[in-house]
Amino acid sequence: MLTIEELKGKVKQFNIDFSIDRITVAIRHYFDKTQANKAIIGISGGIDSSVTFALLVKALGKDHVKAVILPHSGLTPDEDIKDAENLAREFDVELIKIDISDIANKMREELNKGNEIELDKLTYGNIIARTRMIILYALSNYMNGLVVGSGDKSELLLGYYTKYGDGGVDILPIGDLYKTQVRVIGKSLNLPETIVNKPSSPRLWPGQKAEDELGADYETIDAILYALIELRRTIDEIMNIRGVNKELIKNILKRVFNTEHKRRFPFIPKLSPGMTIGIDWRIPRISKFI
Repeated sequence: MLTIEELKGKVKQFNIDFSIDRITVAIRHYFDKTQANKAIIGISGGIDSSVTFALLVKALGKDHVKAVILPHSGLTPDEDIKDAENLAREFDVELIKIDISDIANKMREELNKGNEIELDKLTYGNIIARTRMIILYALSNYMNGLVVGSGDKSELLLGYYTKYGDGGVDILPIGDLYKTQVRVIGKSLNLPETIVNKPSSPRLWPGQKAEDELGADYETIDAILYALIELRRTIDEIMNIRGVNKELIKNILKRVFNTEHKRRFPFIPKLSPGMTIGIDWRIPRISKFI
C-alpha cells in the first residue's frame, strides 16, 4: 500500500541538473525554430514565473527576454511588485510595468452598464487573467516574440489556471515539473528566499491563496498527482493511500478529470471521412512546408 510520505519523497527524487539543462535546451531550440526575437513573460514575484524567467535568461540571454509585471490595485501586494522588480534588476533585464486596474474595471463597468450583470470574484478574476494575456500578446506581436507561460504540472493537472488567460501561451517551459519540484529548482538557481518560500497565489482577489482553495498543501497534492500520473496507479489504489484524507484525494481527482477540457483543443464534432482538426489531424509543433 502506498503512503503519502513515501510519495512525497518520490516527487523530490528527480534529477535537478538534467531538468534545468533539458528545459534550457528545449527553450533555445523552440525559439531557434520559430525565429522569434523575444521571450515575453509576465512575472509576478511568485515561484513559478521567477523560475521560468531565470531559465529563459539562461537559455536565451538577457537581451532576448522581456519581463512584464501587470499589477492590479488592491489585489497585487507591494511585496510581489518589489520581488519582481528586484529579480529583473538582478538579471539585468528590462522590466515593463503596466497597471491593469483601469482596463479590467472598465470591462466590469461596461458589462454592468444597462445589463445589470454583477460579476462574482471568480469571474472578475478571470477577466484580470485574460486582460494580462491580451497585453502580453500585444507586446509579443510588437516585438516579434513568443508569450512564455509559467504554469507548472500541478496547476495544469488541477486546471488551476484561467482558460485563455494564464493558460493561453505559446510555450510552457516548466509544465512537466510539479510545484514541489519547481521550488527545488528555484533553490538550485539561487533565487531569493522571499520568492522560493512565498505561498502560491494567483492574486485574483484579496487574500487568495492556492492551498486554501485546493484544500491541502502542494506537497500532499503533488504526491497524489504523482501516484496517478507517474506511477499510473489505479483509482482504487490512489483512494487507499495511507496517511491522507480520502475526501481530499477524491476532490483532487475530481479536479483533474473535470478540467480536462482546459487541456484539449476545443471539441469539434467529426463529420469528415478524412481528417478532423483536433481528432485525426496532427502535424509537428514546429514544421516546415517544403
